[in-house]
Amino acid sequence: MRTDPKRFLFRMMLFLAFVGTICALLFAPLKSAFMGNPALNSVILATLGLGILYVIRQILRLTPERNWLLSIQKTGSLDTPEKRPVLLATVYAMLADSRHDAQLSALSLRSVLDGVAARLDEGREISRYMIGLLVFLGLLGTFWGLLQTIGAVSLVINSLDADSANFQAMMSQLRSGLDAPLSGMATAFSSSLFGLAGSLILGFLDLQLGQAMGRFFNELEDWLSAFARFNDSNTAGGAHGALAHGMSEEAARALLSLSQSIAEGETNRTKVVEQMSKLNRTMATLNEASADDRRIREQLAELNANLQQLADDMRTDRAHQTEILTAELKGLSQSIAALIGTSSIAKRGK
Repeated sequence: MRTDPKRFLFRMMLFLAFVGTICALLFAPLKSAFMGNPALNSVILATLGLGILYVIRQILRLTPERNWLLSIQKTGSLDTPEKRPVLLATVYAMLADSRHDAQLSALSLRSVLDGVAARLDEGREISRYMIGLLVFLGLLGTFWGLLQTIGAVSLVINSLDADSANFQAMMSQLRSGLDAPLSGMATAFSSSLFGLAGSLILGFLDLQLGQAMGRFFNELEDWLSAFARFNDSNTAGGAHGALAHGMSEEAARALLSLSQSIAEGETNRTKVVEQMSKLNRTMATLNEASADDRRIREQLAELNANLQQLADDMRTDRAHQTEILTAELKGLSQSIAALIGTSSIAKRGK
C-alpha cells in the first residue's frame, strides 16, 4: 500500500481553500443572491456542508484500513480481534481462516475483491445522493421562483386598469407590482446558483474520494494477487479447468491437492530411484573391495605357506649341516687320536 489517502485529502483542502477565496472576493453579490430566499439557500448550503463532512469522513476511514494492511505485510500476523477492519472484512476473514492454504483460486480472489468493492461503493452512495440532492434543490428553487413570478405577473396584469387616463398612476402601480415577480426571479436564480455551485464543489470532492478508493482497491488487488492460483498447465490446469466448467470450489481444491500429491509422489519416486542407483553403485564398490580383500588374504596365506616351507627347509638344511659337521668333527677327532697314538708308540720305540 504505497499511496496514503491523506494525499487526496490534501487536494480537497486546497480546492476548498480556493473556493473559499473566490467566495470571499464575491461576498457582496453572493450575499445579495443569498437574501433572495434565505430559507431555501440555507438548506442548500447546509446540505453542501454535510456532504463535505461526509466525503472527508470517508477519506479518513481509509487510513486505518491502510495501516492494518501495512501491519499485516510487515508482521505477517493478524491483529487482535478489537482491531478488525470494516471495509476489509472479507480480507480479514480470508486471512483468519486456519484451513486456508495461503493460496486463493481465481474465483475466491474475485469473491474477496467483490466484497471490498461493494463496501467501498456503498460509502460513495450517500455522497452521490447529496450531489443529486443539491441539483434537485436548485431546480426546486428555480421552479418555485418561476411559479412565484408567473403568479405575481398575473396579479400585476389583472390589477392594471386599461381604461384609466392617469398614465402616471398606472406606471407607479406597475412598478410596485413588479417587486413580487422580481423577488420570484431572485429566488429562482439564487437557488439555481447555489445548488449547481454546491453540486460542482461536492462533485469534485466525490471525484477525489473515488480516486482514493480506486487507488486503495487497485493496490489491495495487487497485494492479494500474490495469494492467487491461476491456470497452470503443469500442476493446477486440470483443477481450474474443472472449476471453469462448473465444479465447486471445494471439489476443485481437492482435485488440486490430489494433483499436487501425485506430483510430489512422482518427485519422491524419482528421488528414491536415484538413491537406489547410488546404493547399487556403493554395493558394487564394496563387492569389488571385498574381492580385493579376499585376493589379498589368499596371497597372504600363500606367502605364509611359502615362509613356513622356507623355515622347514632351513631347519632341515641346518640339521643336515649339523650332522655333517658332527661327522666331520668325529672323523677329525679320530684322526687326531690316531695320530697321537702313533706318536706315542714312536717315542717309546726310541
